[in-house]
Amino acid sequence: MKSSGWKIVIVAAWISLACTTKVSEWVLLNAPADRYLLAYFHQGALPDPVIRQNREIEAKIPQANLLFKQVLKKDIDRPYYALYYKNRLFARYDDSRALAGLTSSPMRKKIAAELMEGQLCVLLYLTTGNSVKDMKGMEVIRKTLSASPFGKIITLVELDSNDPEEQHFANMLLNVEEDLKTISEPMLFGIFGQFRVLEPLLAKGISGENIRLMIDFFTADCSCVIKDDLPGISMLCEETWKDPVPARVNKILDENPQLMHR
Repeated sequence: MKSSGWKIVIVAAWISLACTTKVSEWVLLNAPADRYLLAYFHQGALPDPVIRQNREIEAKIPQANLLFKQVLKKDIDRPYYALYYKNRLFARYDDSRALAGLTSSPMRKKIAAELMEGQLCVLLYLTTGNSVKDMKGMEVIRKTLSASPFGKIITLVELDSNDPEEQHFANMLLNVEEDLKTISEPMLFGIFGQFRVLEPLLAKGISGENIRLMIDFFTADCSCVIKDDLPGISMLCEETWKDPVPARVNKILDENPQLMHR
């Protein structure tokens, strides 16, 4: 996203009717994750093995923001599963075994735990395997975080886009915007609230200015503009989001009142 885009978001967050609760905290406490739909498309009556298979799938997702539905569709060659987010197709699976790890993975568990522990946000750096590109972006991120008064309450994680254990998570990240899968550049995603992900900074857009603008968004007072038109999309995750640790940003702002008037 261009820096001008971030500036628009920040200005919106500071419009009148803002409350003193910061964006990151308000979203965690008050904005439930959007639900995905996993549909099983079939041509007719389901055989008993498939019925049992789908019951097992449905039984494994009660804590995830995911609905499961069986859909009769006669104009298909063979049955398949399809994952949707707000009517947008994210992935198709021809075999139920491909659904393993769909709603949970080690990286998602780590990120959810950090958010529940009161961190301002998690910055996820999605790497490409090109060491020169990846190292250049990481240097900018680390330098910016080390200079930020909020650096200690921001968790930075790195994810290889080709990690087989995180294939579902990486696919969801690359669906935050429709054209991301065609771009072979490192990307920096801001994750906050109940696992909501902003549109990424990528390539030369991973700059100190843009990262600071992202942090400004998370530390801004929440407003009706933000509440009514929350940016980003939700990720699939198994988490109840109950009883989070109080946001650590409040302590930093209390101890540094000058940060409230930047």
